[in-house]
Amino acid sequence: MKVLLARLIGFGTAPMIVAVVPLLVLPIAARIQGADGWAAIGTGQALGSLLAMISSYGWNVAGGARIAMAEHDEARRDVYAHSFWSRLTVFVVAGGVAAWAAAALVGGAFGGVAALVVLATGLTGLTMSWYAVGTGRAQMVLWYEAIPMAVFTAGSALVMQLSGQLVAYPLMMIAGTLVGLAALHLHLFGRVVPPLHPAGIAGSFRQNLPLASADGLGGSYTTAPVPITQGVVGTQAAAELTSADKLYRVGLTAILIVGNTLQKWVLEATWEQGRTRRHLVALALHLVVGIVGLLVLVLLGPWLTAAFLGSAVAPPPSMFPAYGVTYLIISLTTPLIRNVLVPANRNRIVLLAIISSACVGLPAMFLLGSTLGATAVVWGLAASEVVVLTIVGIAATREILRQRAIVANA
Repeated sequence: MKVLLARLIGFGTAPMIVAVVPLLVLPIAARIQGADGWAAIGTGQALGSLLAMISSYGWNVAGGARIAMAEHDEARRDVYAHSFWSRLTVFVVAGGVAAWAAAALVGGAFGGVAALVVLATGLTGLTMSWYAVGTGRAQMVLWYEAIPMAVFTAGSALVMQLSGQLVAYPLMMIAGTLVGLAALHLHLFGRVVPPLHPAGIAGSFRQNLPLASADGLGGSYTTAPVPITQGVVGTQAAAELTSADKLYRVGLTAILIVGNTLQKWVLEATWEQGRTRRHLVALALHLVVGIVGLLVLVLLGPWLTAAFLGSAVAPPPSMFPAYGVTYLIISLTTPLIRNVLVPANRNRIVLLAIISSACVGLPAMFLLGSTLGATAVVWGLAASEVVVLTIVGIAATREILRQRAIVANA
C-alpha cells in the first residue's frame, strides 16, 4: 500500500501541475478578446486534441505496458526512440490538415489563432508520460513535461495581459513542449533528438496501427462537441460549451492520475499472484473517481465556470449532467482497456468499440446539435461512451474469466 501511495503522489504531482497552471491562464484568455476569441481557442484545442491522439499513434495506451515489460534500459530507450520518430512523422502530416480545418471553421480574425492552438495542443501527442509510467519514474514527467509546460504557460498569461493578444498562448505552449522534449532527449540520449533507426520506426508503425486507428477514431468523437457546436449552433454557444469542456477536461486529470498509478501495480502481479483482485480494486477506485467527478461537474460546474471564465461565456447548468455522465463512463472504461485488453493484445476489440462509438456518437451529435442545441451535443458524446463501455466491459470480463480458467486448469 505504501508503494501504491508513493506512486499516486509521484504520478499525481506532474499532471496536477499541468492541470492547475492553465486555470491561471484561461480566465485571461476567456476575457481579453471576447466570445469570438474564446470560441477560437476552444475549437483549436478540440481539433488539437484530436491531432494529439492521432500523433500519439497508440503509445499513450500501449507504451507504458511495453516499457514495463522491456528487459533493460537500452531496450526501453530504443522503444522510445522508435515511437518518437513515428509520432513526429504523423504529427507533421496530420498537423497541416488539422490547422487548416481549424482556420477554415473559425475564419475571420481568429482563424490564425485557432490554427496555432491546434498545433500547440497537437504537440502533446509527442510527450513522454507513458514512458515514465512504464519505468515507474514519476519525476521524469515532473522535470521534462510538467515544469517546462507550467513555466511557459504561466508566461503566456503575462504576455497576453500586456499585449492583449491571444496568439501568445499557443506560441508559448509550443515553446514549452519543445524545451521539455529537448531536455528529455539530452537526458536519455545525450542529444536533442533521439537516434533514427528506420527499421525500428517501420516496426513501430506496423505494431501500433490498430491502437492508432482506435485513438484517431476515438478522438473524432471525443473532441467533436466544440467544433460541431461552432459549425451547427454558433459562436456564442461554442464559447459556452468551451467553458464547460475546459472544466470537464481538467477533471479528466484525476482519471489519468489514477490510471497511471494503478497500471504498473496491476500488471506486475501474475494471475496466480492475484491479478484478478487488483483488477477489481482498480475498477472500484475508478468508480469512486467517476462518481466524485460527476457530482463536482453537476453541483459546482456552473459556479466554477462563471467565476473563473466570466459570465459572458458561462455555460447553462443543463450542460453539466451530460458531461458528468460522460466523465463517469470514461473513468470506468479506462482500467478495462489499459489493464485488461491491451496487455492481452485484444487491440481489435478496442478498435471495434471505438469504431462503433464513433458511428453512433458523431451522427448523434450533429443531429441533436442542429435540432436541440449545444447541450444535446454533449448528450451525444455521452451516448458514444456508453457504446464503448458496453463492448469493452463484455470483452474485459470474458478475458479475466479466461485467464482465471487457465490458472485453475494449470
